[in-house]
Amino acid sequence: MNKFFLLFTLSFVSIQLFAQTATCDGTLPFEEKDGLLTIEMESGILNDDRWKIATETFEGEEVTYLHWTGNESFNALSGAPIVYKIKINNPGTYRFAWRMRVGKGTSKGEHNDAWLKIDGEDFYGIKNGAKVYPKPYCNSSADLHCAEGSSTENFIKAFGNRLDYGFVTNTNDGDSHRVFVTFNEAKEYTITIDARSSYLFIDKMVLHRNSVSSTTAFNLNNPESTCYNASLSTNAIKKKELKIYPNPTKGKIEIKNIPNNSKLTISNIFGAIIKKIETKESSEIIDMSDLNSGVYFISNDDKNNSFTKKIIKI
Repeated sequence: MNKFFLLFTLSFVSIQLFAQTATCDGTLPFEEKDGLLTIEMESGILNDDRWKIATETFEGEEVTYLHWTGNESFNALSGAPIVYKIKINNPGTYRFAWRMRVGKGTSKGEHNDAWLKIDGEDFYGIKNGAKVYPKPYCNSSADLHCAEGSSTENFIKAFGNRLDYGFVTNTNDGDSHRVFVTFNEAKEYTITIDARSSYLFIDKMVLHRNSVSSTTAFNLNNPESTCYNASLSTNAIKKKELKIYPNPTKGKIEIKNIPNNSKLTISNIFGAIIKKIETKESSEIIDMSDLNSGVYFISNDDKNNSFTKKIIKI
């Protein structure tokens, strides 16, 4: 093959892939790459104000985490699901683990679980080769075994037993099984979290194949996975990347590379508009000191230069 043609082809493919990477706004799927997917819990769309995003300094580390403040729901779903869309590029079996800690009290068995469902083709807990499944799916065949403890609507009780932050997600009461999921196809799937215990603090969640070691997958320096938008054109690569600093912020932020004559909107995680700002410059300093701690989105509705960026106020 002609070397120039090969180089051109590879360059075109890389441009196409790059152009389809988009800002994560809760509606686009997080994209698995090379057997690894990392999602910050605050990146989901929260449709119930009993879910809270907060920040704490724990053992010298600043952690932004998700937690439930409503009534506990041990035998049924709470009706407040958070759905995270994901795009799997490399089918296969993945381990699931979120980084969590018990956020209330000193008992490792309280405030330590949530409902979890991943709509892969095989979603289960496993230990020493023995699998357990959620209800009612586990009742569909005599060859399947139900996870001990409560499960419902094919959600498992997903728990950890840590008072400090660590990556752990188990199921099956009395004999903990790690959580795995098999994806048979390269396509979009969903991860759904629903509230069970209150004050389970969850920082982030990770899916990784066996080809990616736990040490690599759970490295706290790993960035959040990017999001995928198939509708983006290659013209997107011509735009300068929007930069926001500092983020997270305690007050003021500086935004650089804003499109000219922009009308910016700051909204909360429920979509309510908090501020509107008109700017003619390519950079702007915005004071967020008066806003409560939490996750916000800043966007520009210009169709030719649209963007949405997540901001964490601490």
